Amino acid sequence: MTLRLTLGFVLAAVVCGPATATVFINEVFINPPGSLDDTREFIELFGTPGKKLDGYAIALANGTQQKYYPLGSIPPAPNPPPEIDELFSLDGLALGANGILVIGIGVQSNYSTLLADSNFQRWNTIYNGGLDTPGNLQNDGSNTVLLIRQRPGRTQSDPLNPAGLRWGKDIPIDAQLFTPVVDPQSGQNVDQFGDGEIDSGEPRGYGGNTLDLLGATTPSVLFDDLEIVDEVSYEHDRGWEYDFDRRRVDTGSLNPALPPRRVHALDDPQGFNPDVLTRVDYRTKGPGWPPATGGVGELPNGNNWQDTATEQWIRGENVQAASGGQGLSPFFFYSIVAYSDPNNPGVQPYETNVPTWLADGVAPDFDFTTANTYQIMAGRVNPLAVPFIPGDVDRDGDCDAEDIDIIRSVFGRPDVERDGSNKIVYQWVHANADPNSPLSAADPATQIRPWDVNATGDNGIEPSDLQWTLNFQGNTNGRIIGRRYDSTTPSATGVVLAPNTGVNCTVTAQPSATSAEVGQIIQVEVRGQVTGGANLGIGLENGIMQFIHDLALTSPGVFRVVQITPVGGFQSTNADEQFQAPLGVAGDLGVRNVNGFTTSFTVGLTGPAPLYTVSLLAVGEGSTTLTLGPAQMPRILASTPRGLKVGHTASNGDPATATYPAGIVLSATAPSLCPGDVNCSGAVDFDDIDLFVEALGYPGGAGWPYPDCPWLSADCDGNGNVDFDDIDPFVALIGTACP
Repeated sequence: MTLRLTLGFVLAAVVCGPATATVFINEVFINPPGSLDDTREFIELFGTPGKKLDGYAIALANGTQQKYYPLGSIPPAPNPPPEIDELFSLDGLALGANGILVIGIGVQSNYSTLLADSNFQRWNTIYNGGLDTPGNLQNDGSNTVLLIRQRPGRTQSDPLNPAGLRWGKDIPIDAQLFTPVVDPQSGQNVDQFGDGEIDSGEPRGYGGNTLDLLGATTPSVLFDDLEIVDEVSYEHDRGWEYDFDRRRVDTGSLNPALPPRRVHALDDPQGFNPDVLTRVDYRTKGPGWPPATGGVGELPNGNNWQDTATEQWIRGENVQAASGGQGLSPFFFYSIVAYSDPNNPGVQPYETNVPTWLADGVAPDFDFTTANTYQIMAGRVNPLAVPFIPGDVDRDGDCDAEDIDIIRSVFGRPDVERDGSNKIVYQWVHANADPNSPLSAADPATQIRPWDVNATGDNGIEPSDLQWTLNFQGNTNGRIIGRRYDSTTPSATGVVLAPNTGVNCTVTAQPSATSAEVGQIIQVEVRGQVTGGANLGIGLENGIMQFIHDLALTSPGVFRVVQITPVGGFQSTNADEQFQAPLGVAGDLGVRNVNGFTTSFTVGLTGPAPLYTVSLLAVGEGSTTLTLGPAQMPRILASTPRGLKVGHTASNGDPATATYPAGIVLSATAPSLCPGDVNCSGAVDFDDIDLFVEALGYPGGAGWPYPDCPWLSADCDGNGNVDFDDIDPFVALIGTACP
């Protein structure tokens, strides 16, 4: 593989549609009974174990219960108007060892179902913008729960931002007046407050500052700063939902209980206000789901989008019980009481609504005959949930070559980049409302870009992200052995991620020679070995799986790196020269970010194993020293401080230590070259023509297969390279003898 590749395949990948990330809203207990609102409400997040949540926040957007008011009654504006009921910054927090974080209104001891491997934070200790103190989640009205990132304006870490506070508790979100309008139920002229769309950008209407979805630097580009990571919404009575996703499900329905809705909006009947929401499905790949009776799907095959709120969530009322559950009494369970909307009977037969795939069949997964069966428990994975598998970036239920290829397509990119006009050109988590959303795509997976899966914060797409996919190859339950997920019993099946204590690696380098004539090539093979803490147990193997190094040459103009070739089963992760970049003049000072990976778990466990080979062309007389070490790009160094990743190991696969070879001194001497004598016969003749033409196909001499006669023998104009400018001088030399 040559050092220089194009960015085409990267650009092709990143223009695909929007995404959710590898942290989700997993459960929201909105309305515990009675006064227990003050002590037992919680929001639970789930995703890649240990994932840092700096820059993330949770917002609960409340759309009230009312859209229409008596004609002439506005102004004044409703109090409160549609607003951000609560906002919780997640800066400084992280998902637990099992991937769960609970934030709650009460003290941690109130959430006694919380497992030891789950993290907890009380939300009255969390930054919320400072306009008001944190309180209870709004039970009444239509709500949209949002997990957001990259919010513009003032934040906890940027308190002096001149844009001011654009995201915080009590900020109005939909402050427009429309009058007169016709109430579709009464047929009367009324005032309408709001339009169901988030007001963005500058202050307007009656609400003062509105949410900023645009950002101060690029006000004409929608969603260029804010990232909607996850969302779910529901309508209560006649309030507003603020689902950001423009894709629709159940379009064309004549059933008033099934109006066209956005893919993250629950299809509970009008007037039903769920007390609790529990996610049970994380998959999005596949042909989609059949629409409800009377509805029409938006996919080309007639189905609804697969990542709909309806198919992901259990949602409904809760009941209180004094016994029969885990943790502190009282216990809370999903209600199985019969329910019928008088306007739309049969749409939701119980106070709890579940995805059809949990209710279908002779023996349905969710039992509506036995009360107090499904407990609402903070800090545990719901037993009915489809497993979330870290590193399964296409969400098809396993980690395989497809996931690896997806990560490779953006490996090395930062989370956010801006072009010359300061416009964001790459973001890894998008609102589904992004204009580039491929609404006509046949596969919902084309909407998904959850690349940044690691636990190391905002370091872009780097080896820690890929390591999750490599560790979880073939796993289907998404669990780490020894971690607690849905009970107090540690998981006995899954992937082993052992501590890295005592795991030491040694990198060595072996040159084919230490001296060469100008025009000749020296090969340096780089090897790696786990020299401490090696484990050969089945399913425990902790061999070297990734490398990312800087290769430095101390003196310019002596040797030039012309090729880097992964060997021994390794492949280059991203060899594009904008990431794996030559240093100096065409690599005469080395190459940064030399990278590669293998799917094997056993490399270097029983002896030094080859990782890659470096081809160095002597281009000038003198000496230089070759050194190797961990890549020093700040975000790469932050995520991969040892320059290596090993398998089946916690701490993101970082070994405890890694040692690198001492510098290798390489020298280049004057060439014994005869320009044009490409076959080194002592004369330039017709026998040299074929080899001369062949030499034109080896830019920089990388891979030249005839070491007995240097590639630079074809350099007939003396400029240190072989190109088309050498053709005329070569023709002029034919028939001459070498001196």
